[in-house]
Amino acid sequence: MKNYMTDLHEFTHTIILLFVCICSVNSQNGIQNQGGAATNGIGHAGVTLDDISAMYTNQAGTAFMDGWAVDVSVDQRFDIPELSTFSFAAATSLDIGTIGVTVGQYGFDALSEQKIGLSYARLLTSKLSVSGQANMLGFEIADFGNTYAFTVELGIYTQLSNKIHLAAHVFNPTSTKLNSNEELDTRMKIGVKYIPSDRVTIYSEAEKIIDRDLQMKFGLDYEVINDLDIMAGSNLTIQSFHVGFKYRIQNQFTLAAAFSYNNNLLGNSPGVSAQYWSRVME
Repeated sequence: MKNYMTDLHEFTHTIILLFVCICSVNSQNGIQNQGGAATNGIGHAGVTLDDISAMYTNQAGTAFMDGWAVDVSVDQRFDIPELSTFSFAAATSLDIGTIGVTVGQYGFDALSEQKIGLSYARLLTSKLSVSGQANMLGFEIADFGNTYAFTVELGIYTQLSNKIHLAAHVFNPTSTKLNSNEELDTRMKIGVKYIPSDRVTIYSEAEKIIDRDLQMKFGLDYEVINDLDIMAGSNLTIQSFHVGFKYRIQNQFTLAAAFSYNNNLLGNSPGVSAQYWSRVME
């Protein structure tokens, strides 16, 4: 009887995880919410980021980087360990532009998604950059096997002034299909970053997935004291609210932690990030 109840509990747990994971994957084909705390803390309003985190949101932002940088991030969706997202990104600036690579893993044994991306970003002028990224996506469902798809991403970033930056990004503009019956999401984002002072950065972003509601996102980064920032953000459409902090060590190492509350009864999503940037100390 005990073994029966144990098996029933495990079966029920797996079914629930599959349901949540399938819903989440259907809304996030391409592992779009990579980046751990660095993007989670500002409500994923990151299309105007211009450091290593831009590898997850809009690769055109990496064209403004000097040196090389790496990021390792982990998100756990809805407080469920099986629905964790692991993200890795690396980028380096060269004379010909900035090249980068991203690796993402989401899900658990019964259902998982993988992403490998190779990007190139280049300054067209001192204030304007463009980027492209080629991706290989892998989807695995237990007892059904693996499916692979190839997609691209395109981005543009402009510094209109020292205080106002504008950026846009599109994922899967070619409407690549996962199979004959299902298309991968096509996502378009446009955002504005406002920098009113050396200590405050305000992010806003509009994201549109074809055939779905427009999502409005907002974020705030405030340097409370030297090297310590607090972050806050919200996605008004899905009613998620985000808080977090970043701590810099010698202006090269950055440690971040963030937490999002989702007003949908599914649970909360914590995340952490660790970054290194070889830039010259300021």
